[in-house]
Amino acid sequence: MMIRRAIRSLFPAVALLWWLLSVAFAQGADPLARAALQSKGTLYVGQQILIDVDVLVPNYFLQPPQFPPVDLSGAIVTLQDGPALNLNETIDGTAYSGIRRTYVVTPQQAGDFALPLAEITFGYAAVPGHTTQGKVALPPLTFAVQAAPGAAAGSSGVVAAKVEVTQDLDRDPTTLKAGDTLVRTITVRAEGMRAMMIPEPELSAPEGVRLYRKDPVLSDEADRTGQPVAGVRRDEASYLFADAGTYVLPAVTVNWFDPATAKSQSATAPATTVTVAAAPSPPSTAIAPPGERQAAPFDWLLAAGMAALAMLAGLAIALLALALSRLQVWYGRRQSQYRQSEAAHFRRVEDACRDGAAAEIARELDAWSRTAGIAPLQSWLERYADASTQEAYRRHQRALYGSAGTDEKSPPRMFPSGLRAARKLWLEKEGDQRATPATSALPPLNPAMAGTDID
Repeated sequence: MMIRRAIRSLFPAVALLWWLLSVAFAQGADPLARAALQSKGTLYVGQQILIDVDVLVPNYFLQPPQFPPVDLSGAIVTLQDGPALNLNETIDGTAYSGIRRTYVVTPQQAGDFALPLAEITFGYAAVPGHTTQGKVALPPLTFAVQAAPGAAAGSSGVVAAKVEVTQDLDRDPTTLKAGDTLVRTITVRAEGMRAMMIPEPELSAPEGVRLYRKDPVLSDEADRTGQPVAGVRRDEASYLFADAGTYVLPAVTVNWFDPATAKSQSATAPATTVTVAAAPSPPSTAIAPPGERQAAPFDWLLAAGMAALAMLAGLAIALLALALSRLQVWYGRRQSQYRQSEAAHFRRVEDACRDGAAAEIARELDAWSRTAGIAPLQSWLERYADASTQEAYRRHQRALYGSAGTDEKSPPRMFPSGLRAARKLWLEKEGDQRATPATSALPPLNPAMAGTDID
């Protein structure tokens, strides 16, 4: 039993020693980079050549590697879109984490190529929890490229896995008339090729037909991971037919080379026959000899009718203006009456209660009670309100008019609802007399002085 306990007590020490040894081995390991051709077999001018570049570090990355742009003479080099590939490997007993990015090289001429000198910088955990800045050199990968069979001298040709050529016409080519225009759109789709690398298709016009071309539209198709699949080029051409006749728009052919099968193939949009009819004759513009002109008799009846219509229209406009003016005065009077009504004053009481300012509540309660003719408010509350609402009103009065030491607050939230219930009961008992304002017992401020002249 004692031996087992001793062995168990050694487990934490062994684990700690193993961790220290792994950290020591990781600190002694250096980051590394490697490059490999993803494209296999013979490489051709114009082909998209994929080169995988891996950066591996002991432990793990803390800052992603910055893959530099590559300038390669005689070739176009881009960094492939899409997310990077994460790697995990064990090399000589050391665990490495890696990131892989892919360069796309499109050579424009035959010959030998080599990746130039460049540095890839990053940050990694040489010691766990601490960032160590590191860098590795881009591996000097070399590869040879040869011209595709059938490519013209100085041209890369079309090197792709598959090429399709289609055409669209904006109208039926057999229904044109002299002076009409036919728009022809040629679409070239090349798998395994960028759109910018697709050469311009050859478009020509028969004799007597004018050809107008627009700038091409380029786009690239990608899969779900963002990796490019095919390039698409659309060329739009307008053919103007000035004269009647039958014309043939030549076929559009794109020759391409498949590096997988090492065979040359072609894709074609068929020729199009266009039938143009003569333009219709314009209407005659001959001028007849002038005849003797007779003055038409004046139509008094028509003039009288037009005058009567004008008078009726003016009268209708005047009546409409008068009606609108009276409607505006009536509406303004109704608005003024509502603003001075008991219901409007009670709504302002409810708004003041929501704000919670004691002085504002007191002012609006006084205005409402005077308008409704229910002053004093305390007597009205004792008649129509419940006990909690009366107590809330008394607390409100003490908060306003009590001594300085009185610790009272504004009415609680239940006060507006209790006041609303009391008003409803009052309205049911009082009927239509509820909104009659209370008459003042004071004489007018400025009584009229009849028979007195004021200079």
